[in-house]
Amino acid sequence: MNKIVFIGNFVNDVILIHQDLVVDKEMSFQDIVSLEKQMAYGNGTLQSNATTAERITVAKALGGSVTYGSLAATNFGSSKSYIVTSMGNDIIPEFKQLIERQSPNSIDLTYSSTDQNCKNTSYYLNYYNNKKNRNLSLMEKGKNIDPIKSCEAINEVRPDAILFVPVSDELDEELVIKVAQKIRDISTQSPGYCPVLAFDIQGFLRTFQGSKVTTRPKHIMIQKLISISQAFSGLNIITVVKAEYGEAAAIMGDHDPATCARLIRENFGFSIVSITMGGDGGFISSTLTGEIYIPTFKPTQVTDETGCGDTFLTCTVLELLNTLKTKLLPNHFIDGACENTQNTRDILKERHFKADELLYCVQVGSAGASFLVEQLGPNGFANRDSILDRVKNGTKQLKQHYLQYNSPKNDEISYSTADQSANSTKQKVFKSTTSYK
Repeated sequence: MNKIVFIGNFVNDVILIHQDLVVDKEMSFQDIVSLEKQMAYGNGTLQSNATTAERITVAKALGGSVTYGSLAATNFGSSKSYIVTSMGNDIIPEFKQLIERQSPNSIDLTYSSTDQNCKNTSYYLNYYNNKKNRNLSLMEKGKNIDPIKSCEAINEVRPDAILFVPVSDELDEELVIKVAQKIRDISTQSPGYCPVLAFDIQGFLRTFQGSKVTTRPKHIMIQKLISISQAFSGLNIITVVKAEYGEAAAIMGDHDPATCARLIRENFGFSIVSITMGGDGGFISSTLTGEIYIPTFKPTQVTDETGCGDTFLTCTVLELLNTLKTKLLPNHFIDGACENTQNTRDILKERHFKADELLYCVQVGSAGASFLVEQLGPNGFANRDSILDRVKNGTKQLKQHYLQYNSPKNDEISYSTADQSANSTKQKVFKSTTSYK
């Protein structure tokens, strides 16, 4: 049984799918669809009109990475999720149906709290350009998460993995630093305790101007990542970072997605970096693989892409844990414990990972996300057997023009080379899903 701690807030999501709306990349979504209009659609006081190209699908759903991640883990199987969160007094009824009914067997809410004087985090999620892009409007920020409660969960649960998945700045690098110190404290008492740590960049990167969701200045985000990296310096733990391509480019500059992945890994010392591009797939970067393109798997239909990144990250981490269990003996770390003063050592190699095994874990994440898009909201999850079957027998939606950015570490990885005739016209077509304009 894999034990996972998720740290982040639940979200009251209002999903607006603008079926006919096309927004040029140079334009601002909110200049076209005002916040007042979004709210009117969401509240049902303004009806869409097919004659004026305003056909809109409206749905309310429980969101947030802790929702999609914990439910993905529940359906994946052989796992138990512990959620550290701060909820408001108006969390939507779906919380009871989806989360509370799983408690305490597969989702544990011991470390969750509700503030009756605070509203729950809430977003409007606007999808447009044939659902290829989305824009976020923050309606309620919610309450920050208590670092003491987070450390208490780590100390008592001793999880196999910890996922830091903020959505609205409810936790920052200071909380991460305190969790890192707690892991150090535990490892001195229990040599060999080295959980996998995963981070979703989005919640650390986002900042807000009223309801408008934007990104922090580049230099501030870099300093945050440096602080996080230094917090885990010397600990022999596998760290995983996921960033959407637009988020990665906001930090590392205008590079192709493979280069963004490599720069984040090399500059901040994370073990595995994944750059996602929605339906276009993504890139993985590690010392074992180099930079490799990972395509998506074809779903039966595409209904709603909300939560795909969360599901991808969770399923990837779960398969990493399953792979680790085949490699580590119970007393593997007795001689060296978790502490390491030499940062040059490669933890992936020390855990005897192979490049193809790591790539497989990421493919499992991609396949897991492909099931989610088939239904609206947090409903389209699959178990591990179904996911592995799709990895083996499913159709990969490979985008040929991304293959030119493959930079495998060695000849052990065999991937198709790009069609050079396609590169001449498509080499700068990169998929960035979330717009912060």
